[in-house]
Amino acid sequence: MKISVGISLTVIIVLILASTVVFLLFTGHFDGGKFEVIQTSWASSKLVVMVARRSDHEALSGDQYFVLVGDHPSAHELRYAYYHHGLIFRSDGACVTASWEDARNLVVSCHDGSIEAGAIAVEQRKKAGVGVSYVNIPLIPERE
Repeated sequence: MKISVGISLTVIIVLILASTVVFLLFTGHFDGGKFEVIQTSWASSKLVVMVARRSDHEALSGDQYFVLVGDHPSAHELRYAYYHHGLIFRSDGACVTASWEDARNLVVSCHDGSIEAGAIAVEQRKKAGVGVSYVNIPLIPERE
């Protein structure tokens, strides 16, 4: 009886530890990349769009540029949004900028039109009640 209780407790502990490691792995806690805000633009006192860069030169994966809407720019929020589907747009194009058309409509653009459709990883048309339009960026079909 004591052996089966000991085995059960060991299995439960191992499962908890494995679940924790998997959670941390897929939520960016082990991501050694550098997250930095490149541009911010406020629509109101509580709504800001951020263009940010994730660079990871050790892994040779190159820089990723992404856009998100939040209530304040911080490195923690950038990392969290990058891994928790909080992004509006993400690609490897360094030309990305974002500006407000009005308090609920955002324009994401590329000044030189150098982003190709294959380089776009995320492209949302609406996020958190904010409509998004794109200028000089190809539209990829919405995924169901």
